[in-house]
Amino acid sequence: MPVLTYEPTWTTYEVQGRTLEEAARHIEQQAEAGRTHWVTRWHVMERHEDHTIKRAEVEVWLEITMPHWSGYDSATPAEKAEWDRFVQALHDHEQGHIDVVREYTENADTMLEGLNDHDAAEAWKNNEAALKQASDHYDTGNDHGRNAGTTITAPGADDSEGSESESEE
Repeated sequence: MPVLTYEPTWTTYEVQGRTLEEAARHIEQQAEAGRTHWVTRWHVMERHEDHTIKRAEVEVWLEITMPHWSGYDSATPAEKAEWDRFVQALHDHEQGHIDVVREYTENADTMLEGLNDHDAAEAWKNNEAALKQASDHYDTGNDHGRNAGTTITAPGADDSEGSESESEE
């Protein structure tokens, strides 16, 4: 009756910009600054005599995409410090999405036990919808991470010149 949650895969996309302000503008053009994508799958391992599910296995894959600023190495110390702060806040926000996924999948195998195939498929679909809703609620509750610092303010710029960036489930 296992749930196999594989170690998340962290990837990056390139953010162009000679300065942090240019990088922030590039991120503003993205739908999301960071993204957490998940794929889940289940299959029957063993059935009861009445053909209901006795044991199921669930697999969970997570991929998190984060920005990588190409101009980081030539940035000023203040720009590097702000970028590092932003990336850590974004990482922490995406970790929140990972936690939501784990919460909704950690017992998903037992949810299927005793069900026929039709009812199991319906239960799975409902759990997936609840997971998506919880991830969306997480974003709404913290303004896509903005309340936790996933915005960039270039050193020397006032807050109106900073770039707000958000992340998604």
